[in-house]
Amino acid sequence: MKSLLFRLAGIFSAEIGSELYLKLKEETHSPSLFCLDFTEVSEVTEVGWEFLRKMAERCKETGSKVAGFGLKTQISEEARSQMSFFQEESECILFLESFYLGEAPANEQIPTPSAEGKTIHCPECQTLLRFKQMGDHLCPKCQTKFFVNLKGWVSTYERLL
Repeated sequence: MKSLLFRLAGIFSAEIGSELYLKLKEETHSPSLFCLDFTEVSEVTEVGWEFLRKMAERCKETGSKVAGFGLKTQISEEARSQMSFFQEESECILFLESFYLGEAPANEQIPTPSAEGKTIHCPECQTLLRFKQMGDHLCPKCQTKFFVNLKGWVSTYERLL
């Protein structure tokens, strides 16, 4: 499962909202977790709220989850019912982790006995892959290197050009 943190700044309007929505849409081929950091956002316009509503709907359709934190403006009840907002980053991350993964933190290092393995999607080409243990992995199709933790969260490595 992929998890992404988006740090936003300025006025959350049509421009930022549309770019973020397109990125979110691109990343929701498989269930993912999206955490939105609003601490540097000074205002959310009416069109910005509409894009947040569309993001929440897209996540609901694909089995993904989106939540935000650090928003300094008032949140309407309608917006609050569509998407969860928190004061602190840690609260938001804990909420997202618990939604899919239960009580333990995502970076838990205790091995679990699993004979059959689990399935994940390659973060680059979305190929369904089976893995038996956490650690570094290589996609046989696109040769992308990534790390899988005990919970099945996928972290990609940045490429230096």
